[in-house]
Amino acid sequence: MSKRQLTRWQKFKIVDHFYWSGVLFFGLVIVFIMYLGHKMTEKMMNAQDMPVSTLQIIGTRPYSSDLEIHQVLWDLSENESFFSLNVEDVQQRLENIPWIKRVAVRRQWPNGLIIHVTDQSPVAYWNETQLLNDSGEVFNAPTDRISSWLPHFSGADDIASNVLSGYRALWPLLESEGLTLSEISLTPRQSWNVTLANGSKLVLGRGNDVIRNVRMERFLKVYKHVLPQGKQIDYVDLRYDAGFAVNWKKQLGDTAKNEQG
Repeated sequence: MSKRQLTRWQKFKIVDHFYWSGVLFFGLVIVFIMYLGHKMTEKMMNAQDMPVSTLQIIGTRPYSSDLEIHQVLWDLSENESFFSLNVEDVQQRLENIPWIKRVAVRRQWPNGLIIHVTDQSPVAYWNETQLLNDSGEVFNAPTDRISSWLPHFSGADDIASNVLSGYRALWPLLESEGLTLSEISLTPRQSWNVTLANGSKLVLGRGNDVIRNVRMERFLKVYKHVLPQGKQIDYVDLRYDAGFAVNWKKQLGDTAKNEQG
């Protein structure tokens, strides 16, 4: 081997040595970074090192309690850290609390959660054992937290929103005459029945919204001006095309009788 060839070979070995040294060094750096990342991940996922320690609950909550919410969070976060806690799971579990309608959860650095809670807004009792919210949805919740008066609705669950719409249409008509709607029902045959706070029953029968409202307006036009004062109405049958039939409540010494309106 010539001197020139030997020099080239030595240079190649030197270059090769530096190349593999660089590869080894780069590999060690990568391993070290991965090790640090693993340790940092372990620390971030460790509930003892990064616990959820602050909680802010906001929103409209006339019915749900802090105790219920804290209990759910305690059960979920006891072994979870700020980073490992599944906020979607928190949201679902909180929305299972009977009086809660909707929940939004977000993390707040470095160790907190902000939870926006919207409670159900009940507008009526539904079929005696359930409740109806202002969106026409049936739900179950303890009724002992309700402090205000609510009307009673009844019907099949899949037409609950229709019953609510009927109530909202009839309520102002009755209120304008000083009457309060206390019960409303829609039968499987789509027949409307209303009970007033004074116990009088109004049979509106079948028909679309326009027909139902026209029948109610026809009754209210003569309610105070034509019907005998001092008598209590048992029920009014409004299913006639032009007029209605009235059945009076029995009074002492009287028998119930019908009158055509």
